Amino acid sequence: MKIPFVMTAVAVTTAMALAQDTTKVAEPAEAPAPVAEAPAVDTTKVAVPAPVANPAPVAEPAAPVAEPAPVAEPAAPAAEPAPIVQNNPSVFIPDEEVPVILQKGTKIGGKLHGFLKADKSPYLVQENLFVEPHAVLVIEPGVVLQFAPNTAIDVQGQLIVAGNRNQNVIFKSAASVPKNGDWKGIYLSGDMKSEIHFATISGAENGIILENSRLTIQSSTIEKTTSRGLFARNSKLDLSDSYFFDNEGAALHLANHSISSVQRTKFINNKVALLNSELAQTDVVTVTMEENQVGVVDKGNTYLTFTNTTVTKNKLGSASREVLEKSVLASISGNVKDFDPNVDAVISMLPPDPEIPGVQSRKAMGKEEIKDLVAAKEKAENVADTTSKEWSIIGNVMLGGNYHYVQTRKNHKETPDVVGEDTIFYKKHYKNTFQVPGFGGEASVYMLMTSPEGKTIEFNTDMTADSWNHFSPNPVTLSYKDDKNQVIVGDHQKTGGDIYMSSMPLFGVDYTLSLSKNNAEQPLLQFNAFGGENRKPYLVGDRHPYLYNDYIDDGEAQAQRMVYGGQIKWAPLRRFDATLGMLYANDEIADPVFRSGNNHSDLTSEPMQKSLTAFADGNWLFYPGDIELKGMIAVGRADTAQVQAERAINKVFSEEGISVSNYTKLRQLMQHPNRISSLSIAELQEIFGENSSLNPSEMRTLLEDLINKAKKAQAAKEDDVDDSRVAGLNWGSQNFAIGATLYWKIYKTQISGHIKYVGEDFYSVGSPDQLSDTREFGGELEQIITNFWTLNFSYDLNVENAGNGSKTNLFGLGEGTRWGFFQDASDEWLDEHELDNDRTKYIQKFNLENSFKIAQLVDLKVGYNLEYRSQNRPTQLHGSYILEDGIYKDKWFKPRKNKETTTIDDDGEEYEVDAERWAQYTSTFSEEYLASGLVEKSLKHVFSLNASMNAYKSVFKAGGRWTVRSDISEFEKDSLASKFNFANTTWEKLGYYYGGADYFDQAYPISVTTTLSMLQNRFAVTPRFKSYTRDNMSEAEVVIEDEFEMPFLSRFLVLSADAQFRYLTTSWDDQDDEVEETEMDVVGNLSLRVNHTKSFYSEWYTGAGLYYRPDNRSDEYKDIFGGVRLNYVF
Repeated sequence: MKIPFVMTAVAVTTAMALAQDTTKVAEPAEAPAPVAEAPAVDTTKVAVPAPVANPAPVAEPAAPVAEPAPVAEPAAPAAEPAPIVQNNPSVFIPDEEVPVILQKGTKIGGKLHGFLKADKSPYLVQENLFVEPHAVLVIEPGVVLQFAPNTAIDVQGQLIVAGNRNQNVIFKSAASVPKNGDWKGIYLSGDMKSEIHFATISGAENGIILENSRLTIQSSTIEKTTSRGLFARNSKLDLSDSYFFDNEGAALHLANHSISSVQRTKFINNKVALLNSELAQTDVVTVTMEENQVGVVDKGNTYLTFTNTTVTKNKLGSASREVLEKSVLASISGNVKDFDPNVDAVISMLPPDPEIPGVQSRKAMGKEEIKDLVAAKEKAENVADTTSKEWSIIGNVMLGGNYHYVQTRKNHKETPDVVGEDTIFYKKHYKNTFQVPGFGGEASVYMLMTSPEGKTIEFNTDMTADSWNHFSPNPVTLSYKDDKNQVIVGDHQKTGGDIYMSSMPLFGVDYTLSLSKNNAEQPLLQFNAFGGENRKPYLVGDRHPYLYNDYIDDGEAQAQRMVYGGQIKWAPLRRFDATLGMLYANDEIADPVFRSGNNHSDLTSEPMQKSLTAFADGNWLFYPGDIELKGMIAVGRADTAQVQAERAINKVFSEEGISVSNYTKLRQLMQHPNRISSLSIAELQEIFGENSSLNPSEMRTLLEDLINKAKKAQAAKEDDVDDSRVAGLNWGSQNFAIGATLYWKIYKTQISGHIKYVGEDFYSVGSPDQLSDTREFGGELEQIITNFWTLNFSYDLNVENAGNGSKTNLFGLGEGTRWGFFQDASDEWLDEHELDNDRTKYIQKFNLENSFKIAQLVDLKVGYNLEYRSQNRPTQLHGSYILEDGIYKDKWFKPRKNKETTTIDDDGEEYEVDAERWAQYTSTFSEEYLASGLVEKSLKHVFSLNASMNAYKSVFKAGGRWTVRSDISEFEKDSLASKFNFANTTWEKLGYYYGGADYFDQAYPISVTTTLSMLQNRFAVTPRFKSYTRDNMSEAEVVIEDEFEMPFLSRFLVLSADAQFRYLTTSWDDQDDEVEETEMDVVGNLSLRVNHTKSFYSEWYTGAGLYYRPDNRSDEYKDIFGGVRLNYVF
């Protein structure tokens, strides 16, 4: 096996640089440095916007306008969206590197700029994110960023977090059971001013570190950090309308040479609310500091003023080395102890001052006096530009071009090869559906205008063009916001409670009116209305927008879906708010709004429907201990005139025993049957179930047959339309959905829980992928045992098909009963539904994790996860008396000592078997079955061990994951089968293969990330092995990655390279033959960035992706590409 040349060269260069760098003084090794960004392989599909330039300083308004602060905990993040079709991602990140304890999400890491879009949220940050100097990263409203342990976002350019009142941007840990300090935080060290609006930053070591930079942060929450909530040094900070909760160190630490304005902000339950270090200049206006261990710490030689501020109900009001300014003294009262001069005692409780790796910190010089700095600041303000009353504008423009050379394999067989609906003749190339070849273009524009009064106008768009999609603008968004009004026109994402609006893309208009303010300076009343296109139409004969060379055929059309809705939010107190709202959706294909229609056929890939949903939710924060409780309820339904076609399709899948939860995947395959050949073994097992005894070839063959049957069933019912079925009729108890969550932290203990009920007939267009007829219960406990040991335990129960057989099973714990507690169903009900396909499925998950902090450099995690599944299935065991099946060859029929035997003649071959046992078996010939009432049960054990160590300017990570899956199924009626002690392979011939789907999976991810003065490099290797019981099947996979960056000429030139190599082999026995399938991916990228000026830079890139599929030649191709992007910032 040959490793790509670029990977070998990078490894050698790294070793040489490490040897040279050993003569330098070691710097602290904290978070791993970001790695090089690979230029996108599919540049015709993804437009990467340009960074934002260093904007001109904007003078402060004379009277800042209050921005209402968000509640302590924003709305729940959106559910994981359906993946965007992209066959050749720019960076291959193997699933095996993601520990099983992490949440799911779109995987990102390395260099990043442009837009993080809400439609791909949530994101899973696996490695440090890095925003280069002069580049900009814009995060759209509603985005959720989940950070793996010890990762950070390092911004040396500009960060724009564009949240809004209804859609916060969330930064949090990716751990399924998070603990404070899991991830490193947000590092800001660029020359350009960053802005953070309506964000929640939770569970970081340091929420934000601001070094040598500028930041405006509004209406945001920073909570549950372990070192600093917000740390600023040699920077300018404007902070307003925000909350600092439950921070274990200093909530706000303003260090030397920082100039800060803090307005309308609350500090609750922190160890230290405000720490003002030497040479810091801080103005505090309308701020509340309550229930903290220490309110204010002033280290002396500082400038600190308070206006309309209260420091009360803290254990210690203030600690100061010098006499505080009069306004500060007047604000401190009603604490257990108001004043204490022992500053050192308070400082000793805090971790050391944080630093950004690789960024030079400005030190406080011994001779500097705060009065000189204040005088210099006043002088600069006096000579400031008089344009402070004008609107400011920042933005960026990017224009790029690229070229792709794509080649697929030829058919070297003399007979034609049929792939889906395509016939490939001898020596002809297979169809390219992977990448648009030839020239392509891309462009993006971002503009943010801000008035002195705080009004904003924002515009952004990405545009791509190629020979397939001639012009594709996505998104196009224009928004306006002031203290009472917000209008969004174009593409945006609506989010709310997960049962009714987890994630809903919309192209249309959204308007919010905010009236009055409550005691927390939040809007007392908000009225929101919206409407637009949720899904655009695909008409027969059109080009598929996401699949090259694929046209929309009969049965693949998609109706336009228009959505309209509104909601009212009432927040009388900081600790309570309530929302009422409604959603209406309607599908149209013959006469869509502002688009061309289709009069040829009403046969669509999904049923045309109307839906109506009403919802309400509430958030409570109450004592003792600030318990957070959220509740939501919704009632909704969808109806379709194509009900007969839908039932016909579902019947095809149901009769094969496929779970309802996989119907969405099967409908996607009905639109694109050519994808069946490229489905992985894991995807096939997800469709047919882990207990399937089929091998991959048999699964693919059966799946092709099922898809063809479903299409025929759908076409047969095309004209069978019931126009009388409309949304709004036949409402009942199964149209409801209810959810609730609880969060409670008490000192070193954290408790959370959730419940959810979704009725069989409930539907909401805002959560279209939510599985109906389900119940969910779960809870988590996190306990800090000692300073170095944290214990996490969680339990979840998911119940699918809860109301099977027209029984409510309200609580989900008693199938076939009304209330669904632990009672059993009646014998009559069990007999009636014994052979039903979709019986209630129970999925129970237990998770235990121990985290150890060994000294300051080593982290160790030991985990165990158990998943237990159970479901009654219609499977029966039937005797087989055909000699060709070879049942008589089972060892149980071997002659026994001193027992009579009989001879069996099988087509001329004679076998001697035990006469008594053979007679016992053949006597069951007249029986209806040998066993019935299968209870399919399985256990999956996952053991994990992960270690991380900081040393030699590198972060070393090594781990292991071992998964054991075992089948413990049994038949409830097995009085006959229990008499026979057959081998599992024999039982397979009679109807069920005990343990046939058992497997053992093991993976060993290893990586090292090195940060030196002259380069940054990350190398990773992950070997994985999996062995199955059935058909002697096994998998072996290795993934090798290297990502590298080296700057030259003071970063005038930045060279980046990355390479990925993946090799997978799968083998199994097919009757008497051994079958082997192989996959190999080799992807490499090389880019050069030229920073021409502070406002203009260019990116030149080239690379190739080689995807070898010798056993599935129709999926094999190579893509060689190159391009340039020109970026201007203003």
